[in-house]
Amino acid sequence: MNRSERNRLREDLQRTVRELSDTYEELTLLYQLSEDLAGLGVDEICEKLLKEVQILFDAETVAILLLNEKERHLYTKASTGNWNPDRIIPRGNRKSIFWRPLLKKKAITLCVTSSEKEHNELAGLGSVLIAPLTGKKKEIGLILAANRRKRDEFFAGDVKLLRSLAFQAGLFMENAILSREVQSFLIGIIRSFVRALEASSEWTAGHTERVTGYAVAVGRLLGFSPAQIERLRICSLLHDIGKIATPDEILNKGERLSEEEWEKIRQHPVIGAEILSELRGFIDVVDCIRYHHERYDGKGLHGLKGDDIPLKARILAVCDAFDAMTSDRPYRRRLSAEEAIEEIEKESGRQFDPEIAEVFSGWIRSAYGIEPPQPEPDA
Repeated sequence: MNRSERNRLREDLQRTVRELSDTYEELTLLYQLSEDLAGLGVDEICEKLLKEVQILFDAETVAILLLNEKERHLYTKASTGNWNPDRIIPRGNRKSIFWRPLLKKKAITLCVTSSEKEHNELAGLGSVLIAPLTGKKKEIGLILAANRRKRDEFFAGDVKLLRSLAFQAGLFMENAILSREVQSFLIGIIRSFVRALEASSEWTAGHTERVTGYAVAVGRLLGFSPAQIERLRICSLLHDIGKIATPDEILNKGERLSEEEWEKIRQHPVIGAEILSELRGFIDVVDCIRYHHERYDGKGLHGLKGDDIPLKARILAVCDAFDAMTSDRPYRRRLSAEEAIEEIEKESGRQFDPEIAEVFSGWIRSAYGIEPPQPEPDA
C-alpha cells in the first residue's frame, strides 16, 4: 500500500470516526431527551423542547406551533425571539411553507431571501429550519428554528437532528394529549358521581368543588407541577366518596350527632379508600383519601404523624376543615372566614401541618382582606 492509499484510508477512517461520534452524541441526546420528557404534560414538553432547540442550534428564534384539529389551523404554543406568538396560520393554502413539513412528514430548510409570496410568511427570519411534530397516529404541529447567532445557514446534519428531536417529542406529546383526554374524561365522571352523592344532603352540596378549588390553589402556591396539580384535583374530588356508605339520616340530621353517629362519619376515609383500592396506578390518590383526616400530631384515626402523612392528605385536611367551618350545619352557625382561619392557625402543628396552615392562612387572609394577627404587647 503506497502513501497515497494510506492517506486516503486514514482520511476515510477519520471521517468514519467523526460520523460515529456524531451519531453517538445524537443518540445520547435523544436518550436524555426521552428521560426528560417522560411523564410530562404538553406545556412542559413544549417548554423543554423550546430551550433544547434554542441551545443546540444557537437560534435566537424558536417557535412551537400546535395543530387545532377542530379549526384546522396552527397556533403558537411556545416561542422566543423574532416571532409573533399571536399568529394563527390557517390550512387554506396547502402549499404554505408552514404546512409543507406536516403534509410531507419531512423537515425542510429555507434561506429566506426570495420575494416569493410563501417566503414572505417568514420575512425577517433569515435561514429557517422547520420540522413536523407527529405521533404514531396523530399530527401534533411543527417546530421552527431561525436567526442563528454565529452562522445563518442550516446544514444536512442540522435537518437530521431537528427531525429526530421533533419525532421524539411528537411521540411524547401524543401520549400526553391522550393521557390528558383520558384524565379529563375521568374527572368528568368523578364530578358527575360526586354531584349525585352530594344531592342526597343539602348540607354538603358544593363542598367537594370548594375544597378542590382551595386545594388546587394551595398546590400551586407550594410549587406543584401541572401533573401533581391534576393528581391533587382527583384526590380532592374523591376525598368524601366514602360517605356513600353513611346513612342519609345521619348526613341530614337536624341536630348534633351522637358519638356513635360521629364514629360512622369518621370511617368515611377508610371506606372511600377501600372503594377505590382497585384503581391501579392511583395508590397516591387512595392513600390521600385514607389519611386526609389524620392529625399532624399523630392523634388521628391511623396514628400517622407529621411528614408520614401524605402531603396531599395534609393539604386536604386544612382545606376540608376550612370549608366545613365556613359552611352552615343544622346544629351550628357557620364561622366567618376570619374565625375559621384563626382556628386553623390555633391548630397549626397539632391538627394541621404548620407549613400548609401558614400558606393557606396567608392566601385566605389576602383573598378576604383579613389583617394578620398582631403580636402580643410586651408585659
